[in-house]
Amino acid sequence: MEVRENLTITMTPTFHHALVAIDQSQASDIIIDCLPHFHQLGTEKITLYTSVSVSYPGGLDQSSRKQYLGKLDGYKRKLEQQLSDAGLPIRVETKAGFDINAYPPHEIIKAAHEQQAGYIIIANRGYSKYRELLLGSTATELLQRCDLPVYLINMKMSDQHLYCVQACRDTLNHIFYPTDFSDNADRAFQTLEYLMTQKTGRATRHITLYHVQATGRIGMDEPDKLAEFNRIDRERLEALKERLQKVTGAEIHIDIGVGSAAQEITDKATHSDASMIIMGGQGRGYIRDLFLGGVSHQVVRNAEIPVLIIPALRE
Repeated sequence: MEVRENLTITMTPTFHHALVAIDQSQASDIIIDCLPHFHQLGTEKITLYTSVSVSYPGGLDQSSRKQYLGKLDGYKRKLEQQLSDAGLPIRVETKAGFDINAYPPHEIIKAAHEQQAGYIIIANRGYSKYRELLLGSTATELLQRCDLPVYLINMKMSDQHLYCVQACRDTLNHIFYPTDFSDNADRAFQTLEYLMTQKTGRATRHITLYHVQATGRIGMDEPDKLAEFNRIDRERLEALKERLQKVTGAEIHIDIGVGSAAQEITDKATHSDASMIIMGGQGRGYIRDLFLGGVSHQVVRNAEIPVLIIPALRE
């Protein structure tokens, strides 16, 4: 038992160094303004990363390369000024990749490991004039392949302008944690515990622990079995609540829903005025849409608040 506990602790993700994927579009401008608030997660270093796909050797002229690098450096100077004004000692570095037929999700993950980043920040949804966009489908592909936590800043389009639906400065105000009690959900919970130990000056006020009795589970249509499921799972949520009470003074709520897991999670987070969802990227699943991270991907697509996805451990 002691060996397992020690192993679990060493595998808990940390957030000291973030690799931020930007595509030098309007979304990137918004992301830069959000980044100072990531000190709340314990972030001490930020690497701004741009991946540029080149069609063939020599397919990108020197002038275009300088333009990419110049804009990347401009983002760095702007962020450093914001950090200085806020009195935050976060270091900023930049990295650009110019690769033949680059596949952005792969390049982002590779760069994160090369830079020894602990997690990745990326925008979700939006428009980029470049084919190599780091939005929408790229975020989805990144989640399917990434072995690092991914923080998604959800954006919406209005009159051809992007905007953040939920300000990143409020990330820790009300954390919403959905769980199916799988190993990966427990890893996400350990991450939540870790974040609660970060003394960054902005205390979490509320945490909601939530479980969905997913439609399709055997016994769901039998009242006695459903009542037993609810009793067992409420006890599990109460145990998680007790663990959190040891590390935070936040008000902790527990609840159980019934229905489509992704829809119930998204609706409950919205109605609870949650400021961030933190969840595992792959659960145990009862029916087809719960396998292979299906629930987390649906939540990412539909949520309007930031989502922090903790990946399953991989071979």
